[in-house]
Amino acid sequence: MSDMKNRYKILLIAVLAMFSAVSCQQFSDVSKIGEVESLSAVVSVTLNLGSAPIPDKLNVKMINYSERYEVNTTMNPNGTVTIPNIIPGIYTITVTSEKSQDGFTYNYSGNVVNVDIVTNNKQITVNVGASKSGALVFKEVYYCGSRTPTGGSYFRDQFYEIYNNSETVQNVRNLAIAIIAPLTATPNKPVWPATEDPSLFVYALQIWSVPNDKDYPLNPGESIIIAQMADDHKKSNLNPSSPVNLLSAEFETLVNTTSLIQDNPAINMVMSFWPSPTPQWLTTVFGGAFVIYYPNEPINPANFVTPVGLTTRHYRIPIEDVVDALELVGNETQVQLKRMPAVLDAGAATVGGTYLSVSVARKVKETVGGGRAILFDTNNSSEDFEVMNPPVIRRYGAVAPSWNTWK
Repeated sequence: MSDMKNRYKILLIAVLAMFSAVSCQQFSDVSKIGEVESLSAVVSVTLNLGSAPIPDKLNVKMINYSERYEVNTTMNPNGTVTIPNIIPGIYTITVTSEKSQDGFTYNYSGNVVNVDIVTNNKQITVNVGASKSGALVFKEVYYCGSRTPTGGSYFRDQFYEIYNNSETVQNVRNLAIAIIAPLTATPNKPVWPATEDPSLFVYALQIWSVPNDKDYPLNPGESIIIAQMADDHKKSNLNPSSPVNLLSAEFETLVNTTSLIQDNPAINMVMSFWPSPTPQWLTTVFGGAFVIYYPNEPINPANFVTPVGLTTRHYRIPIEDVVDALELVGNETQVQLKRMPAVLDAGAATVGGTYLSVSVARKVKETVGGGRAILFDTNNSSEDFEVMNPPVIRRYGAVAPSWNTWK
């Protein structure tokens, strides 16, 4: 019997020794997983500045969204910069700067997306353009919609706030707001005919305009609200869970598609370009890309452009006419699927989901005399905007214009 016990002990010791050896090998293998060789990249720029002055320096940001890894540095506009200690992966590289000269503020921006850095000394060139900060800016946008008390989806409480961020009076008469193609962030971008130059234009899917019937002045620090439906959305017959009452909105995009939609006190926008068979200003709860601009000629819906292989109609908008731009995406990883030219918006803002009852709002840069807020406008929505809960119209003390007598 003792011989049998001794054999069991010897067998047990042998098994434990073998398990220990295997375990040590496994831990040794696991410890090597974190030993990822870091790489470097060399960034250069091509400057397309037009009449804008050359900036003093450029800020370079490299983001690997899947790994939540970010590298920041600066570079000379006429040189290159070598960025060390980069983990392998897919990156978005954004180059930005700002310069004030001769009474204007110039914003410089450019980016490249989906850059695979898997080899050392990766060479990256970024085209950098320049634009002046616009007097009118998107201040707050509530696009994702809300949930009803029973968990349903509600999207008619969307709004767009446009703010006079300048020192002078602006007139929003005939100001147009457009959502550009493609409707949502996607790797499948439209292919334009050879006669088109996408570096000069953005292409609208829908355009609404402020009426051209009279002047609509906007003093510094004042804003206008463009509502999909300028009603109190907290009403029992709409959505008591909605975060907003938009009865004081200056404008609405009125289309009577259901009995719930009423002609409210707000001024009705003009449907300037709408090729869809179902006209309504539903601007996708997944995040669209928007511009505001003053058309340099009357909008003629017959002057449409059609992408190669498609029948959908788009309207050409010169980039030089754009006053402000804002790209919205479904979540932060979709920044890599940008459809807005970097010269208009080098980044993108997002609330990160749908029907969340939250908005994106521009950050305050400084407050001047009388408490008037000056908002960030670097043409990079990733930096300029933040998520706000709940949405609030005329946040930071913005004022409604005097001609809004129903506010």
